[in-house]
Amino acid sequence: MRSSLFLLLFLYSLRCLAQDQTIDDDLPDHIVGDIGLATYTSNLHLGTYGTQTFVAPYAFANYERAFVRIDMFGIKTAKIGYGYLEITGKAILDNYVVKSSYTTNTIVKRYPLPIGIGTFQETPIGAFLINAYHDFSQSKGALYEFSYFGKIETIKNITLYPQFGIEKQSSQYANYYYGVTGQQANTIGYQSYTAPATTNLMAGFLLEIPIIDSWYINVYGKRKWMGSGISNSPVMSRSFQDNLFMALAYRFE
Repeated sequence: MRSSLFLLLFLYSLRCLAQDQTIDDDLPDHIVGDIGLATYTSNLHLGTYGTQTFVAPYAFANYERAFVRIDMFGIKTAKIGYGYLEITGKAILDNYVVKSSYTTNTIVKRYPLPIGIGTFQETPIGAFLINAYHDFSQSKGALYEFSYFGKIETIKNITLYPQFGIEKQSSQYANYYYGVTGQQANTIGYQSYTAPATTNLMAGFLLEIPIIDSWYINVYGKRKWMGSGISNSPVMSRSFQDNLFMALAYRFE
């Protein structure tokens, strides 16, 4: 039932996009937003594998119906509420590498490839982000996200955007990335484990610091507290995961 509803909404989004090729007044005909370069750091606390850090492009920008929001990208379709029904994908940059503390072996899981539908509602009381994804990578599972972003103006035009959210991983999704099959257990010396569907809580912030003219430094940090279905997995060394990045970006207006 859930998969059928997801498919119907996805097809509806495609139909809206195909039928309506006009550009609304609130859709820019040029690039609007921040584009730059960032240093990404994360720690999934999988086995003994530590912090991952690398440099990658950064964008939080719109052009006509296309958008990029840090780790999200997609196309806006039908107008709904304060935003649009969107066809969206998620770029998950984390390496799912389990390095055993018992042997010299490691297990490497393929990157997730979530594609689905969602909406970003910028309301007078803050922004609400709702997404439902299907993982087209190995798990073939589902990922659901809900986040709220506030806005606090501080000194010297520095802006803080606090984030609070919740994430739901289906049993297929959670088990592929955090479960341990019998064969994998023999390889890395951990007990086998089947991860069930799991709900995770998130909290974070985006700090926007003006430098000079249209140049900004953006700092984003997020902690995700994993539900028991994942935190009980033998591959998890802690019950939470952290993400952090710092970007130097130019703002197009």
